[in-house]
Amino acid sequence: MTDTGEYSEVSQLRTRCTILESQIDILQKQNADLKATITLLHPDKISSTDTKIKSGWKDVPKVGKFPQKDDGSFQV
Repeated sequence: MTDTGEYSEVSQLRTRCTILESQIDILQKQNADLKATITLLHPDKISSTDTKIKSGWKDVPKVGKFPQKDDGSFQV
């Protein structure tokens, strides 16, 4: 005969672990998105080794850097 209290505790812990793992995945994605946004907004102060982040800028002489694909998401 199995103790149902012990099974219930194990089940609850597994559920909590699954929820926490899901939250970690979401936070890691949000962190990556925020790093990309900050790097794009402040390229002179923030640098990144991610080539996708750096490749999105066009340098206009005597004016500055501008996003090559401006969808309006980086409005200040």
